[in-house]
Amino acid sequence: MRDLKDGPTWWRKAASRAVPLVLVAGGAAVMSGAPTYAADPVDGAQTAGDPMFPHVGNGGYDALHYDVDIAWDATGVVSGYMTGAFSSASTTMRAKTTGLPLRTFSLDLEGLTVDSVSVNGTAATWERITDAVSTTHKLVVTPAVPVEGEFTTVITYHGAPQHHVDADGSWEGWTATVDGATFMGQPIGSMTGYPNNNTPGDKATYSFDLDVPTSITSATGTGPAAAVSNGELASRVPSADGTRATWRWVQGKPMASELALISIGKYDVIESQVTLASGRTIPEWTFIDSALSAANKTTITNRRAQLGTFLSRLESIYGPYPGNSTGVVVDTVPIDINYALETQDRSFFPSTSSVNGNTLIHELAHQWYGDNVSPELWTDIWINEGMATWGPAWHTQVLAPATPNPAAVETTYFNSWNNTAAASASWTTPPGAQTDPANLYGYQTYTRGAQFWEALRTAIRDDAFFEVVKAWQTRHGGESRSGDDLKALAEEISGRDLDAFWQDWILDGDKPAWPAKWNAGMSSTTTDGVVAPGATLDYTLTAANVGKVPLEGKQVTVDLADVLDDATLGTLPAELSLNGTTLTWAVPTTPVASSAPSASFSVTVAADASSDTLDAVATAVGLGTACAACTTAHGVDIQPVAPAPDPTISGTVAVGSSLAAVSDGWPTGTTFTYQWQVAGEPVAGAVGATYVPEVVDLGKEVTVSVTGARTDYSSVTRTSAPARVGEGTLTASIPAVSGPAVFGQVLTGSPGTWGAGATLGYQWLRDGTPVAGANASSYQLGLADLGSRLTLAVTGTSPGYASMTVTSTATEPVVRATLARSRVVIAGKARVGRTLKARTPGLEGGVTVDYTWYAGTKKIGRKATAKLGRGTVGTKVTVEVTITKDGYVTRSATSRPTTKVKKQKK
Repeated sequence: MRDLKDGPTWWRKAASRAVPLVLVAGGAAVMSGAPTYAADPVDGAQTAGDPMFPHVGNGGYDALHYDVDIAWDATGVVSGYMTGAFSSASTTMRAKTTGLPLRTFSLDLEGLTVDSVSVNGTAATWERITDAVSTTHKLVVTPAVPVEGEFTTVITYHGAPQHHVDADGSWEGWTATVDGATFMGQPIGSMTGYPNNNTPGDKATYSFDLDVPTSITSATGTGPAAAVSNGELASRVPSADGTRATWRWVQGKPMASELALISIGKYDVIESQVTLASGRTIPEWTFIDSALSAANKTTITNRRAQLGTFLSRLESIYGPYPGNSTGVVVDTVPIDINYALETQDRSFFPSTSSVNGNTLIHELAHQWYGDNVSPELWTDIWINEGMATWGPAWHTQVLAPATPNPAAVETTYFNSWNNTAAASASWTTPPGAQTDPANLYGYQTYTRGAQFWEALRTAIRDDAFFEVVKAWQTRHGGESRSGDDLKALAEEISGRDLDAFWQDWILDGDKPAWPAKWNAGMSSTTTDGVVAPGATLDYTLTAANVGKVPLEGKQVTVDLADVLDDATLGTLPAELSLNGTTLTWAVPTTPVASSAPSASFSVTVAADASSDTLDAVATAVGLGTACAACTTAHGVDIQPVAPAPDPTISGTVAVGSSLAAVSDGWPTGTTFTYQWQVAGEPVAGAVGATYVPEVVDLGKEVTVSVTGARTDYSSVTRTSAPARVGEGTLTASIPAVSGPAVFGQVLTGSPGTWGAGATLGYQWLRDGTPVAGANASSYQLGLADLGSRLTLAVTGTSPGYASMTVTSTATEPVVRATLARSRVVIAGKARVGRTLKARTPGLEGGVTVDYTWYAGTKKIGRKATAKLGRGTVGTKVTVEVTITKDGYVTRSATSRPTTKVKKQKK
């Protein structure tokens, strides 16, 4: 923004003027049949909300592009200055709404006469509201149809533009010069040349078409004329008669209205190329007042030849040059605008001396700070003016010399701060809370602003500081940003809480405190690296005051979380305290250029530490701190798991018996893997905690190897004592015998359940004595078995196992079988002389039958037949049979009696 070093007039106060409120209306009637909207249209705000200029700037829309066409005519020399007027002019603004639809919106325009306004190609009504006392210069537009989204406004106007007088008495805006005119907008003068949203918070791209005479006659004579603006010269088109030319400048980068430049006059024009350190080449257009002396022109020419060098140096701290072209404009102007200004791409200078001094570096720094990233409100001006003041000092002391001297910059701004008494009125205006436009360019903006940047460098130290300085550009290029945004960025990058610092330096109206600057350190007597379990580590904390003010109330904290989980802290001295795993050192008050007495502590590494890190991290608490060597890194090599006793084998060491590895006495948390060996050779797949010896293992020695693993420890393998594999013991259940213990019946043996695939043999026993030949699983009871008890002995055999005999429970004593029931009937007639026959139908084979005949009760025969004699007359005859068979119970049967025996027929 304005550099104040080249003229004393910038702070002159203008006399207060009472200007009445003026309203001028014009335009077409509003059309009917407007479309409907999702929300009711509203009136756009006639303010940008800037506390410095509450009636300047507008709301409800975002300007995207301005196309400014001006036809300027010189109208004569008055009091040594060229007068002029816009014979015609138009501004086309392309914008978009930022919220609700707008039924009206406003632009800022001071002076000039509006001829017409159209919105989206349709005539609009408009009115002007002017109150110079409150700095209100509004062009309020009522479109025929409310606007929503993107819209285009065209304003035509004419007249003699005038300069704007700031509250501090300086001029800006359209100002007559001895041979033409110069138009500069900072802070709010852009509204004297074209209608716009006159706030730095609304940036847009531009094109300027400047139709001017090809020559100008001034008090010093006639000479060729030129018109310069921002951006790049796209064309210079002469009129048909050659008396005029239209200079078209295109600004493709977003630009705030306060950075717009138009200068018309007799100029020497230099076109060149500037190569930057990155290798990028950009065009240069430089305009030098033709009336300057040859010596002055040479000085300016030589100075502008250094633009590439200066920009390359500044790129090293700010990042890539943001513009697409460069150059300078040097013009002799009235004393009321005798200031340099960072007009975008090519800054304006009112004299040779201003170009030849650090003011050039100041304005070049502004191409990043102020132009590329602009203030959101005028209360944020301290960001860019402070940086553009600090930047030249850094350039002079660090970037330009062969031997950089950054300490000189610190000393410069500390002395500037230190030599200004706390009671000085210079401190009463807070940079970020100023509201008086008459004091906008005061101490708080430039000097305190520059002091702030150096104090911030002290507070967050160089690495973070320069990252912030560059990130402000790389993140926000083409935008308008606030002091709060800068604070957030600085806190993010530095990792520090800047609330109190910001309040003190930016928001409070008194002398801020200069931050201390100090270097903390932590070292260990044991070199970083591997230490043994049980070792002692000694640490030392240091603090050195490398700043400009004493250290008071500072602390260093040490994060011992990674140390104390594997080590024990020794007794602490009084200046150290422990809270949890955080050690705190209260640094003693330390004078400038001195070191505080060091503080020491020690830890003892745990005896069972293994594969552990013991990293300690010290942090210097607060602002202004750096900790170049504030970490120590020790570690314990991986140790074997201990204790690790040999395993034992439990269980019967025999074929088929399950063996288990027992690993008692190892540390808690140990996990195990296993490998069983037989005869010293690993058994494939035998990797579990148990093992069952097989037949092939019989007579061989078995062992188990156990590998213990534990997190952060190396694994250990131990092997058991050997044990010889014996014969296994078969498993069997008691056999069972089924079938009745009755002569002639078959007993069936069930062997029960046997293991190990045993082969079974059978032996039946009679009262405990083996029955010869009875070696099947079944047995038929014979006569020899009667009265005896039978058992079944089952003998199992299997390779690798001892044979085993299991005997069933004995049967009941074997009993005789029961013959089938039979009957006897008598065949023949009961008459004397006849023979009766006993018949036994259905009698089973193999039986013996005995007969007894009865006549009444008298036995009369013992054969199967009986011949009736006389003595049987009148009796009833019966026969009794007795049936016998070996192994069976004897049965008897008696027939039914016959009829009475009759006498023999004669």
